[in-house]
Amino acid sequence: MPKLSVSLLFIILLFTSCKKEKQIISNEVPYTLSILIDNNEGNKAYIQKLLNPTEIDSTVIKNGVSTFVGQIAYPERYILTIETVFGGKMFILENDSINIHIKNNDLMNATILNSKINYELISVQKESEKIYNKIDLLFPDLQRARLENDAISLKDISTKMSLIEQENMNFHFFYASKNPNSFISAMILNDLSKRDTIVRNKISKIYASFSMEVKKSEDSKVINTLIK
Repeated sequence: MPKLSVSLLFIILLFTSCKKEKQIISNEVPYTLSILIDNNEGNKAYIQKLLNPTEIDSTVIKNGVSTFVGQIAYPERYILTIETVFGGKMFILENDSINIHIKNNDLMNATILNSKINYELISVQKESEKIYNKIDLLFPDLQRARLENDAISLKDISTKMSLIEQENMNFHFFYASKNPNSFISAMILNDLSKRDTIVRNKISKIYASFSMEVKKSEDSKVINTLIK
């Protein structure tokens, strides 16, 4: 009788443990990515990892909607492409409900909705564009200098362009250093680490300030490999 009680208790504990484990799994939040596109029916939408383009998922567009459902360990950059539509759209996939609305088959200018991390990315991109727009102001002088074969002016314009490029790099370094809890910072630092002119010690210092959660991301893993 006592043996029966012990066995029964073991079964109850095992069942309870399995039940709890299932509850933990079921509580994980999946992502739902909805692609809304006008006048495009029956074609396929594809998403692939930016860091690993061989990993591709696809769904068919039905009634103007293509839906991807799954789970991802940490936020990561993906590229969205669609059959018969030119170009691609980079976005960050995370375990959340994200909508991407494509109008007039203009994929590159598609609108990303309901995603805080993508809003953050767009904000960073806009600030970077403001800096790069300064280069556009130099093009009239650049064309004039080329037509006149003015070596001195060309050298001066080239110096100004280099300073603008440096200003943009400094902006990204500053953002990554001031936002150690942001996965965007890891993405920025990973991109910067691939440049020939970057000082490795600077990359290492900013990487070291990242939170443990951010260091688990795919971009952080790439950085860690590069700085070892």
